[in-house]
Amino acid sequence: MDILDIGKLKRSGQSEKTRVKDVGERSIISVIHRLQAIVPMGYVGIGDDAAYLPPSDKGWLISQDMLIEDVHFRWGWITPEQLGAKAVIVNMSDIAAMGGVPKAILTSIALPGDFEVEAIEALYRGISKALDRYRAVLIGGDTVLSPDKFTLDVSVLGEPGPHGPVLLTGAKPGDRLFVTGRLGASYAGLVLLSHGIKWPSTSVSYRSVLQAHLAPLARVQAGTQLGPLAHAMTDISDGLISELRAMTRFGGIGVKIQAEKIPVDEATRDVAQEYGKDALDFALYGGEDYELLVAIPPSRVHEVEKLCLTCGLSITEIGVVTDTLGIHVGRNGEEMKIDDRKGFHHFAVDRDQS
Repeated sequence: MDILDIGKLKRSGQSEKTRVKDVGERSIISVIHRLQAIVPMGYVGIGDDAAYLPPSDKGWLISQDMLIEDVHFRWGWITPEQLGAKAVIVNMSDIAAMGGVPKAILTSIALPGDFEVEAIEALYRGISKALDRYRAVLIGGDTVLSPDKFTLDVSVLGEPGPHGPVLLTGAKPGDRLFVTGRLGASYAGLVLLSHGIKWPSTSVSYRSVLQAHLAPLARVQAGTQLGPLAHAMTDISDGLISELRAMTRFGGIGVKIQAEKIPVDEATRDVAQEYGKDALDFALYGGEDYELLVAIPPSRVHEVEKLCLTCGLSITEIGVVTDTLGIHVGRNGEEMKIDDRKGFHHFAVDRDQS
């Protein structure tokens, strides 16, 4: 059955919604193919046995992320188009975190038989829009049947910057720590969703944090600009504390952070206050902000400040790398106790957003 038969199915009244089990794999691939941009000259994309990308003198950056229904997202909270775009963004963020430029992705989807073809179209429409934003292309993937849950797996390929990849490790004592954008907003959006508040909302604060959670941005341009200045860089996907632990895992180093300097915006504070929570916890442990955490040597701080002025880049200094082990967060003149039970843990049984 080719893709044209989907329309015939609808007109015949055989099914109110067209399901995956009604059309088969080749029709699904046709839907995906039709929604994507033509790959650049020299690439081989969808339609052959394997994809091909031209050799790169600088090598390739490669990352992969999997999103599973009811683990990483819920259909009642996010639309297929939003999910498709977000799946691309979280992978682009991994490339941005190494100072690179994303070039291509592959997607694999596991679909229940009753999954609607229209939802697949919306999903890949979101993927296509996000790819256009970052000037990358879809070059292949796989589709399989799932017994129950929907799963989307994305692999991304990117090119390192001119000075090579910027690693997560490499920070040195005395390095100043900067973050882009705002922190905690995505988790504030998740709190709203868990309390039945959906996108879009009439509240400006609600809409702001829901946008942060459902439609984040990958800081690709910021990564390419900050990468050449940095000793170490990563994106904040699992919460600031988790990323700081990863950044200081090796080298006998720690960090000292000033809580008052962490960029938490008014919308995030509003949501936290409404639900009796501490907005700083959202920033420290919440995750899915996809902002960059960067360790900059003192001699190059002025270049970062210049970037802020010339490029409109929102970046905030929050602390310093030390030669003392541990994560130390000062707040109102006292050191906070870090709670490693908070935040996202991939193999934890439950995660409470209430």
